[in-house]
Amino acid sequence: MKTTVHVMLALAATLVATSNAPTMASAFTAGTITAIAPDDALNIRKWPAAYSRIIDAYALNESISLTGRCKNIVTNVSFRIDGFGSVEWKYAKMKKAYVWCQVMTDDAELGWARGKYIWPE
Repeated sequence: MKTTVHVMLALAATLVATSNAPTMASAFTAGTITAIAPDDALNIRKWPAAYSRIIDAYALNESISLTGRCKNIVTNVSFRIDGFGSVEWKYAKMKKAYVWCQVMTDDAELGWARGKYIWPE
């Protein structure tokens, strides 16, 4: 009996290891830095606050990856912008006062930026 169980477990493990699992879709939304001066940069901060440590900076028209998570830091309400809705609808939510959106830098570090400076693709 134990031998049968071991054989079945080994067979199941082999099937799992050799199966062609579907690849996962990206969890990120593309965005472009907008609404800043050509000689300025958008600071990416560790946390959604103006006093938080700067971890990166992006110039006007540079691409950036959005995680889809945004947060109003006054009401402490988080919301998603990676679902359905037009680009204009998403930006209308992102550009409101006190809204920060989570991004991933080119170095794969998560950070936060003011939503009004990122145009979602």
